[in-house]
Order: sequence, then C-alpha cells, then structure tokens
Amino acid sequence: MVRAILAEGLVAHVGIIDAQGLPVVIPMAYALDGDGLLIHGSVASRLMRTPGPICVTVTLLDGLVVARSLFNSSMNYRSVVVVGVPEVLRDEERERALLVLSNFLLPGRVGNARPPSRPEVRQTAVWRLSLDGATAKIRTGPPKEDPADDYDLPHWGGVVPIHTLFGSPEPDGAGVAMPAPDHLQRRR
Repeated sequence: MVRAILAEGLVAHVGIIDAQGLPVVIPMAYALDGDGLLIHGSVASRLMRTPGPICVTVTLLDGLVVARSLFNSSMNYRSVVVVGVPEVLRDEERERALLVLSNFLLPGRVGNARPPSRPEVRQTAVWRLSLDGATAKIRTGPPKEDPADDYDLPHWGGVVPIHTLFGSPEPDGAGVAMPAPDHLQRRR
C-alpha cells in the first residue's frame, strides 16, 4: 500500500529540525524510486544543508466526510509517513536521480527537454530516503455516526468525493509555437 500511495502522489511535505532547533516543513516534489524516495533542492537551501533525520509525508485527499454532526465529520484519505536519515547522492547517482524525478512528475519528459547541464547538477542536492520505516494510514467510507442520536436528524450525511485532474497543457507563448507533446497530453 505504501508504494501505491507514493506512486500516485506528487507533493511531499519534508520536515527537519533546522540549525536553530526550529521545526520546518517544506512542500516539495518527490519521486518514488524502487525502495526509496528521491527529494531534491538547491544546495544552498536550508533544507538540503540540514543533516540528520527527516520526516516525509504524502497525503492523497479522496473526499470530505459529511456527518450529520460536526463532531463526526472527517476526511477520506491515503497517507504515508517516512522517517529516517537520507543518503546524499553524488556524481552519476545524482544525475540519474534528477532524471528519475523529472520522469516521475511527467512520464516521458526525459528526452523531450534539455537535460540538466553540469553547473545545474552541481547546484542541486539530491537525497534518497529508504522506505524501510514507512507507514501508511488510510480512512475510507461514510461517516461513523451515533445511530441513536444522529440518523433521525434532518441533516444530510455522506461523502463529497475529491479528484485531482490534469487540464490541457497551456503554452508559455515564448519560443517556437508548437503543439504540446504526447507525454503532456497523456497526463490529462
């Protein structure tokens, strides 16, 4: 279940304790890569310069659970939490990881854009975090209400589904005008 959730997500929230001892959580793109997660950022960023354990969470929101009582209202979701000390990738491993990240977010992107230059690769730090300590938490289904008190109330109960949809690619208006490539059209 952990890998299925991570394969569907796009945004992770990465938590660290910074050099001043303050907790910091930053939303980031990530990629699932075998038995690990890849996270990247600028070598100058506070996040990527902070050694030690991190916490990564990914949540897919599937619906708002609307109960007849406010107390029993909730959300349907699938989530993963991964805690550990990331490995810093270097040289060819880092270059490969950057390509994996690009293709994870937009399958087919590698080969349809300029690859990163040597200076760009040097400016980017990449972490690999093992999924060994990953846990999944899932909530599905309708509201859990008190049948003795809530079912006779004149209020609606149920679930409002939530779906993430990709729209049509929108050109930037710069450069040579051309149709969006197939790998972007397929994301819709």
